[in-house]
This record gives sequence, structure tokens and C-alpha cells, in this order.
Amino acid sequence: MYNDYWNNIEIEKTKPYWIEDKSDLNAIHFIQTETNLQRCFQDAIKFAMKFSEVSGRILEVGAGVAWASALLSKFDKVDSVTAIDCSKHRLSKIAPIIFEQLDGDVSKFNPIIEDFLKFDFKTMKFDIILFCQSLYMFPVLDEVLERASKLLVPDGMIMVVCERITSELPFFSISGLKRRANRLLRRRMDASGNYYYEDKEYHHAIVKAGFKYHFQLLDYPVYFDKNINAGNHFGIKDSQEIFEKVERDSI
Repeated sequence: MYNDYWNNIEIEKTKPYWIEDKSDLNAIHFIQTETNLQRCFQDAIKFAMKFSEVSGRILEVGAGVAWASALLSKFDKVDSVTAIDCSKHRLSKIAPIIFEQLDGDVSKFNPIIEDFLKFDFKTMKFDIILFCQSLYMFPVLDEVLERASKLLVPDGMIMVVCERITSELPFFSISGLKRRANRLLRRRMDASGNYYYEDKEYHHAIVKAGFKYHFQLLDYPVYFDKNINAGNHFGIKDSQEIFEKVERDSI
């Protein structure tokens, strides 16, 4: 992930998430009225409830200003929300303000300024791991999801939310050929480190990591100027499969 980019204060000041006090509602307006980010997240929560209650210990990876963590902290059955991100000012300076603005429970908030793939969680285990506009910032999905699986309790869940911003193109179409050529010539990611994954890539990686895959298609876009509807990806860690694997490995 691009640590320098996300810790560059001058660049950050140009973004809608840059706020300095509680009276500045730019970030709140951005997630609630200028985009469908909060709406998409809340729909993801409703969908997740079909499989498991939103409760226990939650980890948000690439939390940024932690607006999703703030909303999760308001659930009575959520014990703690650990938020990890490489951006120091976002987690230490802006996130506490966001918690105030969204009436989050800051007593449940555990911010960690570190790289998700490098940080030693020791014996910590989580019931839910959330990627909200963050999984598409990693170059190797398999590596990230394998780590997430190890950090989840049996029957735990991963949620990949608000990331459906890249449409799938027919393989032999002109637009599809152009996209692949551009990715080869210019590298796939943009300046922020976004790899713009498509549905099939999320699906493949989540299943490969041993999760039961579920998908939620919504009838509106994440961003108003996008011509692709929002959608969220979910993976349920199968405790029976884990048990069978342990049994096989012990033979």
C-alpha cells in the first residue's frame, strides 16, 4: 500500500475526508449525501445479518477516518472495533472527530497505525473483518484474505464493502482489450494504489481462501457519476471445513 501517498498532508487536505474540528461536516456530507457510501455500508450490514449477527470483536482493515468503525461501534452487541490503517493523521486526528459526529462509542475503538500484513496481532481473534474501500488497495488478494482467515474465529465473516466501482468487460471486446493493454503498459493501480478489482476477482480470491462466498447486488451506484451499481462481497469461514483440514493435517 502507498504509505507516502496516504500520509502526505498536503494531498490529504484536498480530499473530502480532511476535517479539523467537529463543526466541519464535509466528510459526513461526502458519505451521506454526495455519495452512496453510507447507504451501501448500511445495506451491507442488513445483508450480513442473514448469516450472522453483527456482534463481538470487529477488525476494520484500511479504516481511513474510520467512519464505518464509528457506525459499527453503535451496535449494542459489538464489544470492540479495532481499526488498522497506515495513515497516522487519519486514525489519530480525524477518526476521533468522525466518532463524535456520528455518535460512535469511542470506548470500543482501538486504532492501530500499522500495515495490516505486517502487524503482529498476537492472540487476537475477530468475529468480523471489514474491508470498506480498502481491499482493492492491496496488490495480492490471496495474501490478504489468507491472513484475514487466520484472524477470524470459526464461522467468522469477512465483508468487502463499497468497492464495486469497476465493471466487468467482455474479454474480446474492444473496451476489454483496451483495459488490459492499459494495465500492462501503465501498471494496474492508480496514484493512490487502487487496483480496481472486478467481481470475478473478488469471488475467486474469497473462495480460494476457503470462505463460503455471497454477493449482494444493489440498485444504485456507490458514486453518482459511475454507471455500475454498487455491490458487496461476503465470505463466511466454514468451521466444518477447518475442522476437516485440521484432521487431515494431523494424520
